[in-house]
Amino acid sequence: MRATVALFKGRRTPGEMSPRYRLFRRAMNLLCRLLFGLDVHGGKDVPAEGPLIVASNHSQYADPVLVCVAVPRRLQWMAKKQLFVFPFRKFFEFIGSFPVDREGGGRGAIRAALAFLAEGWALGIFPEGTHRGAGTSREAKSGVVVLAVRGSAPVLPVYVGKLPGPLARLRGERLHIYVGEPIELDSALRGGAAYRAAADEIMGSIYTLPEQHAADTR
Repeated sequence: MRATVALFKGRRTPGEMSPRYRLFRRAMNLLCRLLFGLDVHGGKDVPAEGPLIVASNHSQYADPVLVCVAVPRRLQWMAKKQLFVFPFRKFFEFIGSFPVDREGGGRGAIRAALAFLAEGWALGIFPEGTHRGAGTSREAKSGVVVLAVRGSAPVLPVYVGKLPGPLARLRGERLHIYVGEPIELDSALRGGAAYRAAADEIMGSIYTLPEQHAADTR
């Protein structure tokens, strides 16, 4: 895991977007607007620098890329190690992913994540742990809170809507992504119950972003 952190540190400074990554974001933004009618709501309050945890819902495989498009920061993603196989390894590394060994307890990944935050990176996390279809549990893992408290990082909630299919697009449906305001957690927060409660509040903040936006625009 130390080698993983060293690899990213050697490639660029925290928050720096390489020319090809900027091109990737622009291309994906244009593609999403053409195919899915992408609308990004919010994002003006995203901290330009310093440690940040970007926490999003996760209902489809495209979510990491969509969050990268919506959030104007270079992100590092915690991703399960099983994804780092040919031919996908290079792509996941390109979008800033590093492997997490869930079966091994994930301590190495926690250390790597805290090292990224200490360097001032923005860290992308799905608090639900894995992608979940409609109607499934929204239970959050407490890891997002542990990292936020120990890494002295605010949490930026992001809600990614469903990708509309061809028929839905013909009906006028669009892809909506909502970026909320950073949430500051109490640095004195301790204990499993307190972590889980805070994680549930973060998930609640994520899933209510569409409603908040609708209320603000009335």
